[in-house]
Amino acid sequence: MKLGKVLLTFAIGIAIQLGIYFYLDRVLFAPTSDFQIGSTSQQEAAGFGVEPTGQSYYSFDKRFMATILDDQVNIYEAGKKGEPQHVSLHGRKVSFFEWLPDRDLAIFASYGNDSKTGKFGVYIAQYNPLYPDHELDTPIEDVPRDSKITDVAYSTATNVVYMKLEVGKDQYRIYRTDANYDTRRIRVQAENIGRISVFYDQDVFFYDNLRTGVVYMFKGSDSSWRTISPSGKFRLIGIDGQEIFIAEMNKEDNVIAAYRGRLGVGFKKIATYSTPEEFSKITLNSMHEASDKADNAKK
Repeated sequence: MKLGKVLLTFAIGIAIQLGIYFYLDRVLFAPTSDFQIGSTSQQEAAGFGVEPTGQSYYSFDKRFMATILDDQVNIYEAGKKGEPQHVSLHGRKVSFFEWLPDRDLAIFASYGNDSKTGKFGVYIAQYNPLYPDHELDTPIEDVPRDSKITDVAYSTATNVVYMKLEVGKDQYRIYRTDANYDTRRIRVQAENIGRISVFYDQDVFFYDNLRTGVVYMFKGSDSSWRTISPSGKFRLIGIDGQEIFIAEMNKEDNVIAAYRGRLGVGFKKIATYSTPEEFSKITLNSMHEASDKADNAKK
């Protein structure tokens, strides 16, 4: 066969593969409408769910994929043909969705008027596609109308879930639930709350006050709380194991330094930015790199 025919055959094969990929990604698995969804550092680190435009969400081992329609969550399993699992939301809309980072379990929040009763409600749900008949759907009681959950922090070892509920512009509440379905509001020292996080193996919750620039911790076992950030204006970046990462902010709300710390130990600066950075660009991955540089500089 002449070289020209070989190249032509190769090009046609590549074009067919690209066409199949485009169909699967943009047509077969694509949601039919946009929705508002709250992304988390875990989703961003994995490269999924960064844009709030109805993207597909993959479980940690890529075995399952979830797509969100207007009032429904659809779960697809890799290698399985036929209809996906349909998780009905009874007319409500999705405000948050995330797969846990270590198992095929999804956490999602919904809000809106029930299609049967017409009553407004906010719900947090757990869904295991391996046991689709055991969906756990917990209502959040006594919430203002039109409120919705925009972020969730899950302690995988203790099964405690903290939720950030938006009740108005720059106005939030924090709710907590656990394996016993004990769901209650947590009174916190902030109204305009930024990021939230929790230790994976302890019921210790973290959040920041965007108005004052203070980072707090809350212990669920005894409802005690305290300030953990140094003097100045700070924001919570995230938690990795027992390590806490926070960012020092300037008057323009840009990052000028990053700190790493532990409870009972305090914080140490691991990075200084000569050119202030946007907070959205500071990730846990970048904190790992900054930590390695700071540790190597001490050697």
